[in-house]
Amino acid sequence: VGSEMCIRDSSISASGSEAVLAFAQKLNPEDLGDDAYKKQHGVKYAYHGGAMANGIASVELVVALGKAGFLCSFGAAGLVPDVIEESIKRIQAELPNGPYAVNLIHAPSEEALERGAVERFLKLGVKTVEASAYLGLTEHIVWYRVAGLSKNTDGSVNIGHKVIAKVSRTEVGRRFMEPAPKKLLDKLLAQGKITQEQADLSQLVPMADDITAEADSGGHTDNRPFLTLLPTIIALRDEVQAKYNFSPALRVGAGGGIGTPEAAL
Repeated sequence: VGSEMCIRDSSISASGSEAVLAFAQKLNPEDLGDDAYKKQHGVKYAYHGGAMANGIASVELVVALGKAGFLCSFGAAGLVPDVIEESIKRIQAELPNGPYAVNLIHAPSEEALERGAVERFLKLGVKTVEASAYLGLTEHIVWYRVAGLSKNTDGSVNIGHKVIAKVSRTEVGRRFMEPAPKKLLDKLLAQGKITQEQADLSQLVPMADDITAEADSGGHTDNRPFLTLLPTIIALRDEVQAKYNFSPALRVGAGGGIGTPEAAL
């Protein structure tokens, strides 16, 4: 990696030289991964620093990776909204143009924390959220996603609020790969949190821009093995993409359970 490479025959010719079988140009880390991911998130590398909870994925980590051309999620899970807001302001001061993301964790027993986090995201103009530990969609993640939708001059959908969904089960992955459900849209419309145009536009885009297939790691993974989870999620993405033909298309990344250079390859 990083320099030209020749693949040579193991046999030596009579003249003492080897026969060149193939020649490959150098491959840099920034050449790997999905170009659409790099463009949409404004990053140099198609890698993502995950959202380790309770601020372990700290302001300092998010800023350091952001300045180096990587997207990283601030570990907001487990923190109260006031601490989340203060941390976001510190990140924005260092990365006024990004890239950065903030974690939104599903909190079924503490709904106020999930709602409060989304309120702060909208207040402070957070453009990218990493959703984790969801068992199904909630009105709060749908609110964040749909409240950022608008129509471009050419009629296409402008996605102002990007979502990276970290999942380890296909039934959860499908919820994020499909458009927002009407039941939750109607609830948000009744509360005046979204407009009718935004509700209509939401049916043209998936709930997430990116899916992270998270295998067995330190997170909420259901102990799924990486080797089977990743192709399963990719197959589901292909099925959903064929049905809806989203543009841009859904992307799938992998995290957790990698562990070795061979697994990364």
